[in-house]
Amino acid sequence: MHAAFIAVCVATLFPMLWMLRTAFAPSQDVFRATLSLWPDNATLGNFAAAFRLHPVGTWFMNSVVVAGAITLGKLAVSLPAAFAFGVLSFRGRDAAFALVVGTMTVPYVITLLPTYVAVAGIGLYDTLSGVIVPTIGHCGFVVFFLRQAFKALPRELFEAARIDGAGPWRQMVEIALPNIWGAVAAMAVLSFLGAWNLYLWPHLILDASEHKTLSIGLKLFATTGEQGGEWGPLMATALLAALPVVVLYLVAQRQLVSAFATSGIR
Repeated sequence: MHAAFIAVCVATLFPMLWMLRTAFAPSQDVFRATLSLWPDNATLGNFAAAFRLHPVGTWFMNSVVVAGAITLGKLAVSLPAAFAFGVLSFRGRDAAFALVVGTMTVPYVITLLPTYVAVAGIGLYDTLSGVIVPTIGHCGFVVFFLRQAFKALPRELFEAARIDGAGPWRQMVEIALPNIWGAVAAMAVLSFLGAWNLYLWPHLILDASEHKTLSIGLKLFATTGEQGGEWGPLMATALLAALPVVVLYLVAQRQLVSAFATSGIR
């Protein structure tokens, strides 16, 4: 059992180790016959070459803008919706919530063509806004998750707030949100990670090199240079792309586990 677990871990980590090694390996050592965990002549030249060959800094900032805007946008849309579905009572609430949850069952690829036509029709083709705005709409899971967190709060809190004259917005901001920050943080982290790793939709909608995100720009390294690609600079850029994701997960992993354990989702 332990041997199988170790084998799975090695198989999972090997691509990451190879990326790390190649990012610091001189070009002549990338495809050498003998494989070592760390290059004999480690160098930072691949990072300099990556920035020289392509606008990696611009891609990185584009990814930050896209991921940050999508995260904030999803929370701005999902928090009021989740509060309404979880706490407020109004006609058609359950039907509307069922419709929101139903969007989670629609395969993502089915929405690509109509979304592409709509985005191109309003002049957002080859813009970061064309990536951000439609992706914010894919927030069904965030609404569902936050609704579970709101529903777990004692109803007496909101009844007391209504008696004191607090409206729905004040109830959400001053009473509900301080009690579900863990769930909000978890959704923020997951939304950021998902947006940071977006590939298919940005690949369809972005054309100019200066508008690309890191996940799209990486492909350019694999189609240029000798031996089928600039593998050293490619892995150096991939390492830069992976670092924010790894750091964010390591910082927020306890929050993620706690949020899922207490949200009512099992």
